[in-house]
Amino acid sequence: MFIFLPIISLIAIFLLINKSRNDWRESAILSATYWGILLTAITEFLSFFKLIAFGWILGTWGLICIILIYIYFRLNHQILTTSEQNNSSEIKKDIKIKPFANFLLYGVVFVVAIVGLIAIIAPPNNWDSMDYHMSRVAYWIQNHSIANYPTNYTPQLYQNPWSEFVILHFQILSGGDYFANLVQWFSMIGCIIGVSLIAKKLEADLRGQVFSAVITATIPMGILQASSTQNDYVLAFWIVCLAYYLLSAIQAGKNDIWTNSFNIGSSTGLAILSKGTAYFYVFPFLIWFGFYQIKSLRWKVWKPALIVGSISLLLNISHYLRNYHLFASPLGEPGGYRNEVLGVNILISNILRNVALHIGTPIGLWNGIANKLIQIIHIFIGVDINDPRITFSKTFFVPGGWSTIGISGNENSAGNLVHLALIIICIIIFLARKSIRKESYIFAYLIATVSTFLIFCYLVKWQAWNSRLHLPFFVLISPFIGVILSKLKKQKIAILIVTFLLVSSLPWVFFNRYRPIIDSNNIFQTSRIEQYFSNRPYLKNTYIGAVDFLNSKKCSNIGLSMGNDPWEYPLWVLLQQNNQEMVIQHINVTNISAVLEKEDYYKDFEPCGIISMETKKSKHNKSQEIDFKGKTYLRAWDSPDLGIFIK
Repeated sequence: MFIFLPIISLIAIFLLINKSRNDWRESAILSATYWGILLTAITEFLSFFKLIAFGWILGTWGLICIILIYIYFRLNHQILTTSEQNNSSEIKKDIKIKPFANFLLYGVVFVVAIVGLIAIIAPPNNWDSMDYHMSRVAYWIQNHSIANYPTNYTPQLYQNPWSEFVILHFQILSGGDYFANLVQWFSMIGCIIGVSLIAKKLEADLRGQVFSAVITATIPMGILQASSTQNDYVLAFWIVCLAYYLLSAIQAGKNDIWTNSFNIGSSTGLAILSKGTAYFYVFPFLIWFGFYQIKSLRWKVWKPALIVGSISLLLNISHYLRNYHLFASPLGEPGGYRNEVLGVNILISNILRNVALHIGTPIGLWNGIANKLIQIIHIFIGVDINDPRITFSKTFFVPGGWSTIGISGNENSAGNLVHLALIIICIIIFLARKSIRKESYIFAYLIATVSTFLIFCYLVKWQAWNSRLHLPFFVLISPFIGVILSKLKKQKIAILIVTFLLVSSLPWVFFNRYRPIIDSNNIFQTSRIEQYFSNRPYLKNTYIGAVDFLNSKKCSNIGLSMGNDPWEYPLWVLLQQNNQEMVIQHINVTNISAVLEKEDYYKDFEPCGIISMETKKSKHNKSQEIDFKGKTYLRAWDSPDLGIFIK
């Protein structure tokens, strides 16, 4: 039940903000922003004193709830303002489409509700969660701190941590990972609310706002990710907040410049703290904000710029310092994802190859023709389509097969074919319709949004999983599509399109590859333990056997020798099932985090058993003994993928 304390605090913040707002949606995203700042401050403060523990987390959130609720009841309730009444009358103007708008909203609620059900019932089981999202949370809980620790897999340390901060609080308060997937699900809801607000700022009527919500809710990659612990939807939400705050600041002019600058800085900082790709997505919007402020404030532009920069830096300073102290860079360890050569031809190449990730179909002929056409274009622009300097994956390909239409949907590589087609069609309509182009802010918003994709293509190497990283772009472009569809002369076409989007989203909802609802191994009939191994089912019996052996030896101090295969979170789950006190730590670390083994908290660690990962990916050769701190551990349990060594 304690999981509800952070949620109650969010609701209390919403109630306080909503007193003076005309639109509850604006109150909702403002509340989420301030709650995000609050959670970051709590995490960093408690971590500094090594107080990341149930009692302190519970007490902190309990105290915050009491304070917020007290403030709420102390304030006098306000009656509806004139602007609220006017807003209500504006909505009544669209009463003719209200029945169908309600139908669309019911469809959105259905999609969101089913995805939420999946998020709660299914455990975290995507690959990155097993490697670092969930593993780092387990270490933080064990160490009572988010400080760096020795590990064989350094992304556990330097990757941007805000999503995992939320999971950390949920996991401590609930005693398990049953609510870990809700961070992405809540972000999906936030994006749906946020894009409808952006559409409103772009002067869309109620129809356009509802269309925008439907388009966002039906993005295939979004549906698949929203029930996982990936963090692309979290990033998308903060970018949506940034875009809305930016439009609010521009439309407010010199009014509320400090508040709007604070909100822009907060959403920018939270976006960066959530994921490294945030830099590509925030940059065009900050440039837009800067140009507008220069035009409006002239030489005083430094004031809002200082606020935005300061708030963004404050939210990230602790993470930057942790990275700098270990990796000598605030961004952490280079990951090899950045393009090694740049140029217009490289940009064209990456645009084509990234777009290709969304055009795959089950029709092999189509995929083959598209693949061949892109290769021919590369010959003309003088770029090797598989150049390792601009290609992270080994070989370029146009994805295909039934998974491209949701049977079964893979959250790592799913494409958004229908949404891509809609984007192209709506841009063509926009360019052809002079009346739409003249409407304020739409063109500037389109330029800023498309620029995020172009910057991404210019700087980031192509890989087969880039479609996952495109999710914020597809969310950001949704209000533009909603506005254009709402301005079509033949509204029956627009209605047909959004209805098709809702219907076509169902395969993605029900046939998630790793968390299916309709399948022989659906989430209702498959044990929770088995679901952790959805990506690598052959490891289940091996992991269970290894843990059973360690339990039989009553071994509570366990060393991990993972090599290049850090698929460790299921080990944490299995080892903690007996609820006994245990310490888990990486040993014989060979990367830069090895220096941390000399710190007081880690230097006295002496394992009674060592789990050695011996898969092909680990690049560990099988041996009969392991040496650690001058002591010898002999192989006592064996399997094709794991070995257990006992002192």
